Formats: sequence, structure tokens, C-alpha cells
Amino acid sequence: MDSALEKKEELKQMEYADALSIHEKASLDSRDDIEDSPILEVRATVPPTDDPSLPTRTFRAWFLGIFFTVVLAFVNQFFWFRDNPLTIRVMVAQLLAYPLGTLMARILPTRTFSVFGQKFSLNPGPFNIKEHVLITIMANTGATTFAAIDIIVIQELYYHDSWGFGGGLLLVISTQFVGYGFAGALRRFLVRPAAMVWPVNLVNASLFHTFHRRNPANGALRISDNGEEATSWTMSRNMFFFLVSAASFAYYWLPGYIMPLLTSISWICWINRDSLLLNQLGSGLKGIGYLSFTLDWSSMAAWLPSPLAVPFWAQANMVAGFMFFVWFLAPLMYYTNSYDGKLFPIYNTKTYDQTGQPYDLTRVLVNNTLDEEKYAAYSPVRITAFFATMYGQGLCALGAIVSHALLYHGKDIWNRVRSAKQKDEDIHARLMDHYPECPDWWYAAIFIVALALSILTVELYPSSDMTWWHVIVAMALAAIWTLPIGILTAITSQAPSISMISEWVFGVISPGRPIGNMIFKTYGFITVQQAILFTQDLKLGHYMKVPPRDMFIFQMVGTLVAALVSMGTTNYLMNSIENICTEAAYPFTCPSASLFGASSIVWGVVGPLKFLAPSSMYYPIVWFFFIGFVLPVPFFLLARKYPNSWVKDVNMAAFMLGGGPFPPAGPSIFMTWGFIGFIFNFVIKRRHFGWWSKYNYVMSAALDAGVAVAALMIFFALQNNNIRMPVWWGNNPSSIDQCPRTGENWYGHDTYAEKAARG
Repeated sequence: MDSALEKKEELKQMEYADALSIHEKASLDSRDDIEDSPILEVRATVPPTDDPSLPTRTFRAWFLGIFFTVVLAFVNQFFWFRDNPLTIRVMVAQLLAYPLGTLMARILPTRTFSVFGQKFSLNPGPFNIKEHVLITIMANTGATTFAAIDIIVIQELYYHDSWGFGGGLLLVISTQFVGYGFAGALRRFLVRPAAMVWPVNLVNASLFHTFHRRNPANGALRISDNGEEATSWTMSRNMFFFLVSAASFAYYWLPGYIMPLLTSISWICWINRDSLLLNQLGSGLKGIGYLSFTLDWSSMAAWLPSPLAVPFWAQANMVAGFMFFVWFLAPLMYYTNSYDGKLFPIYNTKTYDQTGQPYDLTRVLVNNTLDEEKYAAYSPVRITAFFATMYGQGLCALGAIVSHALLYHGKDIWNRVRSAKQKDEDIHARLMDHYPECPDWWYAAIFIVALALSILTVELYPSSDMTWWHVIVAMALAAIWTLPIGILTAITSQAPSISMISEWVFGVISPGRPIGNMIFKTYGFITVQQAILFTQDLKLGHYMKVPPRDMFIFQMVGTLVAALVSMGTTNYLMNSIENICTEAAYPFTCPSASLFGASSIVWGVVGPLKFLAPSSMYYPIVWFFFIGFVLPVPFFLLARKYPNSWVKDVNMAAFMLGGGPFPPAGPSIFMTWGFIGFIFNFVIKRRHFGWWSKYNYVMSAALDAGVAVAALMIFFALQNNNIRMPVWWGNNPSSIDQCPRTGENWYGHDTYAEKAARG
């Protein structure tokens, strides 16, 4: 390489130093004829080119986008109530939209119509990649369930208070659209910078180009060949996708119908199924899950991002965090009887009284408000040692996120506050500058309207126990947390929750109001959650060079459609399934809603002033936030002193996320998740980069697609018609993972009555 080229390479490395420090170091493309992304994973997936002439807001895009939004919103909300929730990811819509869009391009009339002076065609040419992206982004608004609906369910089941379809719809819509306001405000921080990768989007991008890359005239712009030339595999991505998805479809019949045991291989229990200790430690569903693992892709997909999409450095940090919180700290708390842990099961998120019985709300509530005298006469609320530990983990994560954002990204955040464009922006940001940006006032208007709807909602329904100023406080809370959480999500694909912070704040300012606490959480925590989701979609559009104004319009319409469908599905289930959200209605036991219900008791009925009072056994939880805030500091300083050591890859914010979905997720999913990530994103990526760059993200999409199609077929063709697999060892209904002593009736201690009998 001559000296001029060496100088160019050196300047490139200096320009993108900050971005590369977050990810695995890799040499930049040395070719002199094309500029590319500084991020290795992006270069392997997203071409640094664009074709501005492609039509976008076509009839095909609108029709298929609304169709898939309706389907995904219905199916995912329906399955969300099941004991083992199944999330049909947007990959399914992305997969099916291609043949349907291609078919429409062949059969729709090509002549031009004129409506109110505007000319358009139902068929403007071949089905192109940007139409495909818009369909997928609209469908994604229905691919994730609305967390506000869990609040509505608990409000009715726990507190016997219902706002009807209209009130619930107001709550869902106002929450969702407030999130757009925050997403729009944070575009310059979370979308334009090259370092904000959003790894999950690379799976979608890979699948888009798998479908469209064969026809450059159709918007399929060729990806850099540097990776593909290095692999001996000549199979096309399309064929690879088809074969893997077919294998995934065939295999899922085992864990999904024939042999559910594969959901959690808890082999330690098999040593002695009658041993309580082995059951508690070994069960991957109801226990700590030591060395348990899953052979069911869907059980991971329901709670974690794809292990093929998350960078290995992030996975390594998260696995270490999981081992610390779930395998070390939680059992330590239990077996030392911290928080009276042995009085309760080792692993769940339910609430109890001081005798070890389920907490009876009817004994402490009057008109859904805490009665202090009755509470004093009954019992303080108690939770499991595991639940208490996970509350501490959640606070630790939030503290670490704030500290990490300030230490590692503070300078860039400050620079972007002063200017929307920065020198570290890559070719993709510059290509997007060719399209008119959405004016800031569009997002501001959405925020103002959504804020007005939020205030209207709480004022129209006095049982919300909220007023207009509560809404303002919740919005301020969301504004504080969205950026630091967004940064962490953009680089790890895993988002922490400010659920407890929201509940805590309301519990302090308005204690003893469980419904108000849940509604406040809706406008605090869920607003952040939706803002992150919408920003992720904006980044996908950024990678695929979709005009920002088209993105805005399709997201708005999709969200409204998905909200209507999800609310209708919820109403149908609540009114048609007897004893829903109880064991009597299995499999419709609502695990996510149950977690919301337990939280409403802890933070709403009792409140943080009692639950975390200095005299309370749970007071030490308070200090976890400060511990999390301090922990990134020494690693930041060490990384600056030893920039080439392993310390540079330690990310305490990601470490804290290791305990994220537990419970209600089963611990058995994490080791498999980490192992798959190690094999593909570390071993194969380093030794066979050509194969990895060509097939890795396609494989993730194919596994999702095969599972989704099989799950739908199993439910609607068999389970919905009451066609059950005969009971055998692999699907034992009393204990799927063959750990029978970890259920609700097994505690591992003398019962309260037995202790009382002995005096």
C-alpha cells in the first residue's frame, strides 16, 4: 500500500475511533473506489449506495402494510395471554410480503388513475426494496404487544375497575403516540451516528437484500463482496434461507407440540427427581436453572433478541451478569434466608403475606385505596428473595446506564445538542441527506396532541387516581431516561426498564393508589419503551434509505391500526375465556400481566415509603442504584489507561442487563442464547468471516420464520381444535422439565402452621 493510501487509512481510523471503540475492531475497507461504514457488521449487511428513483408510498405498500399490521397485532396479542407467550416477529411479514408484493406487481393494472387531480398507478413497476421496507415497518407496529394492555387487564382482574373499550383505547393510543414525540427529538443522537448500530436491524436488512439483490433495477443494490469472496459456499442466500426456515419449521414440532421437554433441559433434576434442593437449583422453568438449557428457539425469541444479532462483546457481558445475579446472588439470598426467602418459593414474582400465603388484597383495600388500619392489622407485603434480588438488579442497571452514557457518550451527546450533523457520520447519513427530513414540528405536534389525549384520559376517568400534573411528571421522567436507555439499546439490542422507577416515583407522591400507580407507569415506562421501538425502526429506514417523511406517515397509520386490533383482541379474550389469567384457564394464564399485578401491589398498594423504609427488610434494595452508578467508573478509567487490554470490552451497563427478563422468563434460555452467540459471533465470525457475513443474519431470519409458521399451524390446526398430543415422558403436564418439586406448593421449609404448632 503506497503512502497516500496509508495516510487515507490513518485519517479514516482517526475519524471513526469512537464508533469502532464500541464494537469489535476490524480493518476498514482498503478499496479506494467506494466509501463504506466504519462498523464491520454494517459493512457486511448494508450497501453504501442508494437509488432515489424507486417509488415508495405505493398502493401495494399501503395494502400489504395494513394487512400485516392487522394480522400481527391480532396474533401476538392473542398469544401474549398464554403461559408460554409466543411472539410472531416482524420477520414473518417481511418474508411473506415479498411473494405477495411480487404477485401484485404481476397482476395489478398498470394504467394511471387520476383522483382529485393527483395521478397514480396501482402498479408503478416491479416490487422494490423500499416498498418492502415500508410494509415491514408498518407491520412492526403490530408485531410487539402493547404493554398498556397489561395494565388494562390487571385493572379489571385485580381491582375490578374497567374503563371499557373506549377508555382502554385512549390509554393505548396516547401512550404510543407520546413515544413518537420522544423518538423524533432523539433522532440526531440515536439514528444518524454510525456508532448507534441497532444490531437487530441488521437481520432485517440482510433479509431485504437476500430477496432483492438479484435485480439491481428493482432497488437491489449490491452489498460489498469482500466477505463473500472469502467463503467456499456458493449457495445463494435465498436458497440458504429456504432450507434453514424449512428445517426450523420441521424441528419446532418437537418442542412446540410433541416434546415440550426440549423447552427446558433441566438434567440436574433427573439425578433425583425427589430431591427438593436439586429441583430448586436445576429447574430451568421454576428454579435457578443451574446448567439447564433450551433446545427451543421460540423460548428465547419470546424474551431476548436474536443471539445471532447481538455483538459478542455485549453477549459476554450479559452472560456474566446473568451468572452473577441469577446463579450466584439470588440463591445466596435465598439459602441465607435473606428477606425471609425460605418462607416462599425460590423463583417467582408473586406477592405473599408474612405467613407465606398469597397476599389478600381484599383485606387491605377500600374503594381500591389502601386502608392503613386494615393493612396494619393484616400483614406487610412480602416477595420472594429472587424477586427482591431482581428489583435490585433493575436499579443497578439504571444506575449503570446513566453513568455509562455520561462517561462514554457524554462528549458526543453535548456536541449533538449544539449541531444536528457531526463529522463522525458515515456514508449512510450522508445518503439520507438527499431526502427531505421530517420537520421537527411534525414530531412536536404529535407529542402535544398525545399529551393532551393523556391528560384527557386521566381526567375523564377519575378512578385513574391521577391528575394532569401526574401526567406531566411522568413525561418528565420519560424524557430523562429515553436517551441513555436508547444508547445502550442501540449498541446491545437489549433495553432495560424504568418500570420500577416510574412506580417508585408515583408511590412516593401519591401512595396507596394501585390503579394510579399502574397508569402513571404507563405514561412513564411504556412511553420510553415505545420511543425506543420507534427509533429502532427509524434506524432501519435509515439503513435502507427510505425517505423520512414516508417513514413517519407509515408508522403513524400502523400504530393506530394496531391499537384498534389489539384492543379488540383483548376484549374478545377477556369476555370469552372463563377464569382468564388463572391456572384454571391454562394455557391463558397471562404471565406478563401477573408480573404487572404483583408490582401494582408492591409499589401501588403498599408503596415505596413502606416497602423500602429504613425499618423494612427490603431497604438494602435502595442502594443498588448507587452501586450500579459507581461500577462503570473504575472500568472506564482502566480502559483509558490500558486501551488494548480486555478491560476495554467490559460494559457494566450490559452486564447489569443479564438478569433482565427473569422472571417470568425461564433461566434455561440464557445459556443456550450465550452459546449460540459464542459459536456464530465469535468463533465463526473470526475464523470464517466470509460465511458469517453472507449467512449469519439470514439464518436468524430463517429460524424466526420457520418457528412462526409452525407455531401458527400447530395452534390453529391442532390445539385450537382440541387435538392434543398423548401424554408421555416428554410432555408430562405436571412438570414439563421433570422437576416436579418446584411448583407453588413446594417451599423447602416448615410451613407457618407447623412452626406455630411447635410454638
